[in-house]
Amino acid sequence: MIKSQKTFILIYFFAFFWALSGALVSYIQSSYLEQFVNTQSVGWYVAVATIVTLISLWLLPRYIRTYSNYRVSFVFIVLLAVSYFLLAHVANLCFVLLFFTVNFAAATLLGLNIDVFLEDISENEKTGRIRTRFMTIINIAWVLAPMLMGKLVGFDSYANVYFWSGIIILPAMLLLFWERRVLGDKVEYKNRQFGRLGKIFSGNRNLRNIFITQFVLRLFYCWMVFYTPLYLHNNLGLDWTQIGAIFTVMLLPFIIFEIPAGFLADRYWGEKEIMIIGFLIMGGATAAIFFITSLSVAVWAAVLFLTRVGASLVEAMQESYFFKIVDKQDIDLISLFRNLYPLSWLIGSLLAVVLLLFLPLSYLFLVLAAIVLYAVYPSATLEDTR
Repeated sequence: MIKSQKTFILIYFFAFFWALSGALVSYIQSSYLEQFVNTQSVGWYVAVATIVTLISLWLLPRYIRTYSNYRVSFVFIVLLAVSYFLLAHVANLCFVLLFFTVNFAAATLLGLNIDVFLEDISENEKTGRIRTRFMTIINIAWVLAPMLMGKLVGFDSYANVYFWSGIIILPAMLLLFWERRVLGDKVEYKNRQFGRLGKIFSGNRNLRNIFITQFVLRLFYCWMVFYTPLYLHNNLGLDWTQIGAIFTVMLLPFIIFEIPAGFLADRYWGEKEIMIIGFLIMGGATAAIFFITSLSVAVWAAVLFLTRVGASLVEAMQESYFFKIVDKQDIDLISLFRNLYPLSWLIGSLLAVVLLLFLPLSYLFLVLAAIVLYAVYPSATLEDTR
């Protein structure tokens, strides 16, 4: 038990530095890329990075089975750190694309490594609380990031943010190296072919529906992360200090609501009811963005806060539900679940590129609201896990 508690704390610290480094650059990625290409082409950069990530995620379970989760994760964190520092200094378009892709993929793949570390020591009946505590640690990093980002960007010096993200990831790298014995693999992972996984999906409606809701949530994050900063900065003229303050308030729901939601899901209500409420709040608040013309920081902080109230409830319930219906050996299913993150970003970025050929940027939020509200149906058809 003591060893498990130590391992929990170790994973939480590791995840905090990983999340803070990634969150710091996430909201300036689009503006960073706009220094080299136009707004419409940003989506193509993201699409290339996403395709590489999808392929890597699909192959990752076999490498974890062969070399261990620890060894693979250490390779990825080294690549992540190196890519941060290189993106802070390169100016050549080809190198920017290369290192941006490495950075995007390594950060995503490390997320799966962390899932495996955590699932290895989790108890199913406490999954909701374990996962939401873990996500709250990550979300604290995401709340801190906009405040730091606003100060680091300065006079649109986006490369400076990448440099400091490289500095921030170094403690996680050292922590992973020092605690290599504690984080050794403790399970024998399943190895199922694609056809077998297809049969599992065809026979399990709950698995299919939780994947659908996860895809919609990740698509929401894709458009919000890339196009909300562009809309506020380029279309409305807000500066990065104002945007940093808005995003700090916006992200507070992930700290406030996820742990209580996980407790309620474990003890009283179940995941699907809370998830439905979350999608309804998300959809309504996202649609409101289209109609708001105010330049008030308070107004934008309030409406974006509401979008994340809904998203925090949905995210907490998806994590709780999914990890209750899979086992720690199911690394192939966990990999597919995490594949929805880059897949949604691939589809989302390409869809945004097409839509922006015909529509102003503000219309993306109206389309997104409709997609989010659609997810209420698959949420309502989930069977309770209690």
